[in-house]
Amino acid sequence: MIYLDNAATTFPKPQCVIDAVTEFMQKYGGNPGRGGHYLSDIAAEKVLECREEFASLIGTGNPERIIFTKNTTEAINLAIKGTLKKGDEIIISSMEHNSVLRSCVNLEGKGITVKIARADHKGFVSADTVSSLITSHTKMICIIHASNVVGTVNPVREIYKIAQMKGIIMLVDAAQSGGILEIDTSCGDMIAFAGHKALYGPFGTGALYIKPGVFPDTLIEGGTGSLSESALMPNIFPDKYEAGTLNACGIAGLCEGIKFIKREGAYEKELAMARFLREEISAVKGVKILGDPEIGVVGIHTKAHDCVDICTRLNSEYHIASRAGLHCSPMAHRTLGTVTSGLLRFSTGFFNTKEEVSEAAKALEAVTKH
Repeated sequence: MIYLDNAATTFPKPQCVIDAVTEFMQKYGGNPGRGGHYLSDIAAEKVLECREEFASLIGTGNPERIIFTKNTTEAINLAIKGTLKKGDEIIISSMEHNSVLRSCVNLEGKGITVKIARADHKGFVSADTVSSLITSHTKMICIIHASNVVGTVNPVREIYKIAQMKGIIMLVDAAQSGGILEIDTSCGDMIAFAGHKALYGPFGTGALYIKPGVFPDTLIEGGTGSLSESALMPNIFPDKYEAGTLNACGIAGLCEGIKFIKREGAYEKELAMARFLREEISAVKGVKILGDPEIGVVGIHTKAHDCVDICTRLNSEYHIASRAGLHCSPMAHRTLGTVTSGLLRFSTGFFNTKEEVSEAAKALEAVTKH
């Protein structure tokens, strides 16, 4: 199969990631921080190693500020719900994923105002648009870095400068950009990552970076292996936000995934493949690329065909994996004008080749001809 659904999750995973998970399960599958023996100690060391690799990736000298979660959605919920109180305002863009939209709609019933910064027809939200919505009640700005629907990249650094001047907390959804674009602590106060996408880790891994000085409330409470005598969660990082047993074997795999993208120069290859994908798809007659994709996420639309039908035929007749529909982002599709039709999305990864991309473009052309 030609796998072009890497925006959903990268596949295949590097062998080093698979080996790390297997080794953990076979050789030192102790519970980190929950045992007075060497298996638990080794597990804890692997978790710490991943935290340090993650901190290095985003340029922070505070690895304890990397909070492990099971996915980006959990990280976003922690950041938003742990920060906002009754009477606060949050500004989000009209390109946000349901992990942001649904969290905010839930809070609207609890006295929190949600304002939406409208993106343009390409899915780009400007810093000026965000700035125009700020009031004295604005507590948080949340912006998706790279669209999971059409690959448009938003100016999060520019928006963050405005937020800093106004004393507003900035949250960045880096689910689609982390591992492809360079994102660091100059982008926001809190940054949510997906471990299983362009960081090449296993499912069930994600992270939230929390800048020093930012202290959201907890989303869940439970055991931490530290200060167990207290009935309250410890006020120390990362323990305060990591209640319960961590997905340590997944984190061991994520650690190797981060090492892999650093070692292999994944940034450069992924962006080069993204450019080639856009060139090949744009040459197909009758197909329109929406947005302004800067990463390997290309959303296409054709008036003559249903996107689900195209996706189904690409899979059944040509063994090409893509994704059709609303991509868990109906607000983004309303912005793009495709909420009733949806889009067909191709998304590349490190292991795709130019030959595969060319073959997919030819298959798309064949399907849309008939």
